[in-house]
Amino acid sequence: MKTIAIDARFFGPSHTGLGRYTQALITGLYQLKPRYRFVLLSSIKEKKHLQKLFPKFVIYPVKARHYSLAEQIEIPRVLNQIKPDLVHFLHFNAPIFYSQPFLVTIHDLIKHHSKGLATTTQWPFIYPLKRIGYYLAINNAIKRSELILTPSQAVKKDILRFFPVKSSKIVVTPEAADPVFFQPVAEKIKELIPDKPYLIFTGNAYPHKNIIQLIKAVQLYRQKYNSQLQLVIVTAKDAFYQRLSRQLRRLNALSCIKIKGYSSDQQIQNLYHYSVAFITPSLFEGFGLPGLEAMASKTLVLSSNRTSLPEVYGKHAQYFDPDNLEAIVQTIHQAITLTNREQHLQSAQQYAYSFSWQKTAQLTLKVYETCFCLRSHQ
Repeated sequence: MKTIAIDARFFGPSHTGLGRYTQALITGLYQLKPRYRFVLLSSIKEKKHLQKLFPKFVIYPVKARHYSLAEQIEIPRVLNQIKPDLVHFLHFNAPIFYSQPFLVTIHDLIKHHSKGLATTTQWPFIYPLKRIGYYLAINNAIKRSELILTPSQAVKKDILRFFPVKSSKIVVTPEAADPVFFQPVAEKIKELIPDKPYLIFTGNAYPHKNIIQLIKAVQLYRQKYNSQLQLVIVTAKDAFYQRLSRQLRRLNALSCIKIKGYSSDQQIQNLYHYSVAFITPSLFEGFGLPGLEAMASKTLVLSSNRTSLPEVYGKHAQYFDPDNLEAIVQTIHQAITLTNREQHLQSAQQYAYSFSWQKTAQLTLKVYETCFCLRSHQ
């Protein structure tokens, strides 16, 4: 029986999008009952949790943190002990000193586009070293992997633009909204939901998310239409959150912007459902999972027309140029005055159903099998 090892150290909601991908993919693979032996590399903290969730998978705890020098030493050492036939690294940080067959998921190349001290929490003298580390790691992952998985055609095209690899080496495996977002919505949680109409944004407060532009658009909309519209931002309370909070004060926007830390899926579904719309003004995305979650929760999606977002949302979102403040304001107004709202919501939810983590797991399993077939013919 062939052994497949998966780097599952991102498992869990604390790692936001990567955590969601790791958890959903491994759960989907487990439900498929594959004929392979799976070994999951986990953090020490998650070991018992993973053993409980996946009793038929082998759980191997490791101490090394992501993006650390330690993982460049410990992960290869552990893998050389396990001797898997194939390793799946779920992010670009495949160890440079691991020489056996592996495949990698590249979620985006945002670090190729979004640069500068505003994009980091590191000290200025450390940032260039981190950039060098990033380029070394991603070049290694893309050049030496057997195959590459991406969540969208947009990311595939981006890789082909920056790296000399064949198109056939890259396989698109889309993500999906968790089933919880399709469940009937609970009654409005009074302590959670604002008492005035609101838009919702969920995601990190990184500069490429373009949140300041969105805040300015909401302020302009309130002024132009004499509206009490609010914006709820659900984001991790990290260094970027602190920066955003300071910018809110400078923009005098505290009265119309509410920032909430990450909540449970049920709470986020409640926030989605009772909003006027979910809105993302992002400049770069690898997929755009929150928009699918919003569709599943039956709310409108207003989206930037950049990178992967039109590909993922199709005709079920209203698009705008994220650099054009007036265009964002106009799109918000169209959402508020929409007449056939329920019909649009039903159609968008059905569209969101077309994505599933089961399909993603099936596609990923086929990629594993393709790797084995490629090597058997070498």
